[in-house]
Amino acid sequence: MVFRLRTAGRGCAAALALLAVVPAFCYDNGLGRTPPMGWNSWCTGTLLEPSVCNLVGNDPCSEGEVKAIADSLVANGMDKLGYEFLELDDCWSDTARDASGQLQADARKFPSGMASLADYVHARGLKLGLYTSVGDKTCKGDRPGSYGHYATDASTLAGWGVDMIKMDHCGAKGNGTFTDRQLYGEMSAALNATGRPVLFSLCSWGEQSVLEWGADVAQMYRIQMDHLPFFNLPTTASGVGYGQGTLQIINYVADIVPSRWTRTFGWLDPDFLMTRYGTMDFVASRTEYSFWSLWSAPLLVATDLRKLSADKRAILLNEEVIAINQDGSATSGDRIRPPPNVTGVDSQLWARPLANGDKAVILFNAGKRKGLGVAVAWAELGWAPADSVRVRDLWAKKDLGVFTAGFNATLDSHDVAMLRLTRQ
Repeated sequence: MVFRLRTAGRGCAAALALLAVVPAFCYDNGLGRTPPMGWNSWCTGTLLEPSVCNLVGNDPCSEGEVKAIADSLVANGMDKLGYEFLELDDCWSDTARDASGQLQADARKFPSGMASLADYVHARGLKLGLYTSVGDKTCKGDRPGSYGHYATDASTLAGWGVDMIKMDHCGAKGNGTFTDRQLYGEMSAALNATGRPVLFSLCSWGEQSVLEWGADVAQMYRIQMDHLPFFNLPTTASGVGYGQGTLQIINYVADIVPSRWTRTFGWLDPDFLMTRYGTMDFVASRTEYSFWSLWSAPLLVATDLRKLSADKRAILLNEEVIAINQDGSATSGDRIRPPPNVTGVDSQLWARPLANGDKAVILFNAGKRKGLGVAVAWAELGWAPADSVRVRDLWAKKDLGVFTAGFNATLDSHDVAMLRLTRQ
């Protein structure tokens, strides 16, 4: 293998010239200028089994399901809000390569083939994503990974018209001979060599200090272990982090200080959104979506979009919250109070700057107590206490008034107030 890290693409030359003596992160091939939005097949189920999830080893993804999701996404107007990627996870390929050594679709589930499916998705103004693994096997189903076949697989996938590749972390990887940076860098270079713009989603589970190099080779990169559809789940899996629940992810992201690492074409990925799936009730799902948006994380929904409940619609179609995620400042919200690496404090304050000078703020009750008061003082945001600030509740979509000194909210367990603050 010849290892090459992804080089800067369009729009990055001037920045690299100015920062020649400073490490520069830039992966611009025309995709991923803002955090990617869309759907992932992992926990969606089938038309007949809407509650089945890959947690039990069942891979329900099929041609009919993907087409129905594409049609529903457009019918619900989600495409107009920025949702554009349909990403098939570890479910689509055959368990063996074809006679020429190329990946092939599972013909029972995808009888028309992947090029035909890509055409169907593209005809609706959307983009198709497929999954592989950096090792020799994928994580479920004993399907072939891409180790030793990076150039071949990149060519095959790009030839089908695929727009996004998620590369997982399973399978043997040369008995430790190569680092993750080398291996993912090789696939990144192979995708570049195809000449087709492909969004590269690097899924190393946060291992091998990916925060320091992930944005060199991918537009989005996983920063921790798998997320499961629970708000509080301290169980751990392969990878870094504090656990697999939404609360554990929030606390882990606080401690890595996400604004240090977030940038255009380099988005931190905490894993899928579990909106109203499994044990994720409305409050937990809204809190999850609020934080993913504040962090400029990819908004990839791993739940069924074919029949949007009122709860799902209220969360996924809130254009004011999406605007925070897609804001041109291309940064992330950090936890201001308590500071990083401080635990056991239920009252949390998070904030980030926005491109027009506003601030986005989350007041969060991380504990079990109901009716907890959580406040923000203007001084904590770098503003003068005497400043007059208009406070807008993004979930209620209404202005709450103009305040000086600060603002206070009363929150039930695990709930948030997500606010947009405009200094008058």
